[in-house]
Amino acid sequence: MNNEYTLIETLADEKWDRFVEDSLNGTIFSNSIYLKASSVKFKLFYCYKKEELRAAVSVVEDAKGESLILDDLVIYNGIMYNKPTNKQNHAQQFSEQFKIQEFIANELTKLYKNIELNLHPSIVDIRAILWVNYGTELPKYQPDIRYTSYIDISDFKTSKKLEDISIYNKASTSRRQQIRYAIKKEYKTKIISDVSLLIEFYKKTMDRQDIDVENEKLQKMEKLVSGLLGQNMAKIYASYDEKDELGSIALFGWDNKRAYYIFGANDPAKRDGHTGTNVLWEAFYDLSKMGIDEVDMEGINSPNRGWFKLSFGGNIVPYYEIKLGE
Repeated sequence: MNNEYTLIETLADEKWDRFVEDSLNGTIFSNSIYLKASSVKFKLFYCYKKEELRAAVSVVEDAKGESLILDDLVIYNGIMYNKPTNKQNHAQQFSEQFKIQEFIANELTKLYKNIELNLHPSIVDIRAILWVNYGTELPKYQPDIRYTSYIDISDFKTSKKLEDISIYNKASTSRRQQIRYAIKKEYKTKIISDVSLLIEFYKKTMDRQDIDVENEKLQKMEKLVSGLLGQNMAKIYASYDEKDELGSIALFGWDNKRAYYIFGANDPAKRDGHTGTNVLWEAFYDLSKMGIDEVDMEGINSPNRGWFKLSFGGNIVPYYEIKLGE
């Protein structure tokens, strides 16, 4: 029994948001505004070492509150470590994180029947989670490696020409060609506030792929986007072709660390154009001017969307999806 740490349920308030902002592992997806706007059944915990706050945990519960589940709108959650204390050296930081992780992983098994978490890519050591119930017949955590792509946009704001941009030179030949075509044909990307238009385009995109999207999910998306726009935590970018016809829309949100590509959608009738490329490329310019240096493309785990996102020249970054079930 570990009496060194305690796990205490907490509120989605300003103190929570400050912790998320300060933690290397904290993201917009654990921010109180995002969670409340997402309509998920979330629960938050602090992990204390005696009186000292050392970590936090953000989770999504099922309807009954008996299990932890993954949700399409919450890309990362789980454990977030506090900043190391001044007295800790490098090795001591790793040691403490191991102990915290072991304690939290065990505590969650006492609270929930089944557990699903998507840990942030910055959490690379999950040994303590995997060793829970080691040597027993009890359920054990199972990891699945997922992938996203990080794109460096820090040089967009200072570039004078395309070749000045690092990821342009790393992008695929076809992606560079699409970027040049959009510029030559004078495509325009605007920032819009019409949330319903984004949802309409998303539904069109899913319909083209024969994916049936429930109205409940569309309503949740609309509430989330409206909530983020209202708090100046996101922008909707819309790309128009040379005929001034709308072809693609993308939503980017951000925190104090990076921006996140949250949704994207295209008009199926405009798929042969260049708006799908242009909307992201122009968004990178705008986000860079805001002082954001990095974009998380939020998953490259499906073949078609994965290749498209990677064609922009970003780096591949792994993260862990963790599951425990009876």
